[in-house]
Amino acid sequence: MTGDPVTSLLVDLWRFGALADNADQAFAALWRNANEVPPADSPFEGRAGNPNYLAKGFVQHNPLFKLLRLKGHDADPRHGGSATLEYALADGALSVMADALGHHEDAAALRRRGRNYRLLWDSRVSDLGFTGFPRPRRRSGRWYSPLFRRYSPRQSGGFHEGTAWQYQWLAQQDIPGLVALLGGKDEALRRLDEFFAYAELVADPARTARERWVVGPYSYYQQVTYNPNNEPDLHAPWMYTLMGQPGKTSAVVRAAQTLFVNAPNGVTGNDDLGTMSAWYVFSALGMYPAVPGTGQFLLHAPRFAEIVIGLENGAEIVLRAPGADPSALQYVKGLTVGGERRDQAWIDHAALASGQTLTFELTDDPDEATWATGPDGAPPSPCAEQSR
Repeated sequence: MTGDPVTSLLVDLWRFGALADNADQAFAALWRNANEVPPADSPFEGRAGNPNYLAKGFVQHNPLFKLLRLKGHDADPRHGGSATLEYALADGALSVMADALGHHEDAAALRRRGRNYRLLWDSRVSDLGFTGFPRPRRRSGRWYSPLFRRYSPRQSGGFHEGTAWQYQWLAQQDIPGLVALLGGKDEALRRLDEFFAYAELVADPARTARERWVVGPYSYYQQVTYNPNNEPDLHAPWMYTLMGQPGKTSAVVRAAQTLFVNAPNGVTGNDDLGTMSAWYVFSALGMYPAVPGTGQFLLHAPRFAEIVIGLENGAEIVLRAPGADPSALQYVKGLTVGGERRDQAWIDHAALASGQTLTFELTDDPDEATWATGPDGAPPSPCAEQSR
């Protein structure tokens, strides 16, 4: 709809080998898309917010943008807050491709732009005891506020089909930077616990998913909790993993899976060309591509005792999790990859492309879920300043 989904999609396709013969052509097109706006006679909006984004680092919020001359379904400046976050995520993904293809100066510029989400962080906004949230800006740089009301991170203005509570996690390309904005690791994890109603989830996963999270498929606004029915925060369970607590990712994912049942209403939300179905498949596998462009799959407790994925080259990825029980919350206690112990909660696509066997040791006891919680348990962020 808005933002720049094509960049993350094509960079991931390149990363997974689908564009091996067209990588330079694909990068050239994506670079142009990231730095220009389609001409007036083009039927496409492209990055309609690019003029302000490239000049000032953010897409201005203007709900009346091109009201009478709209080319497509919507335009990015109508949702300046979420569009800025989406552009930054896309730039982070494209920086990985640029580096791999030898465009190192372009990659550095894209990494800097991948941190543009920080320009929307208003450290004065508070809600539920937490301070600091993303907030849209006007073209001049002034903070957006609705008419006759104070700004609230629960409102819809500036965020497409979501709120600042849900979009605040859309910065997985720069976990250290986001954690700093959230007040440090402990505060970031405490905010995630609030977002998922985690204490209630552990006590009753299915009820929490159906009653405490966003329940209606189109109940986008005025919400402070996870919305498993829509795209903006589908990656959010893996933010626990990226912040060093992969056990909580496993618990949240199991709770979300209770929303998928064998019935006419068995897929939660609007499937949107298979989005929800794909989310379920990856969550059931125990591996999820949460950071576009990196080729990293974040690992969590699989749903089934054995899963075999046949690759086009004839090799197989085998995921074994003896004792897997979809009806219970389970956590990863240990992992071997090809028979070797691994204390990292991620694996790169390159390590899977020729076939691999992953064996998960599961536990029902969260106190035993210390696997991959060390300093090297999570992958590095492509746009983190200290990693360069």
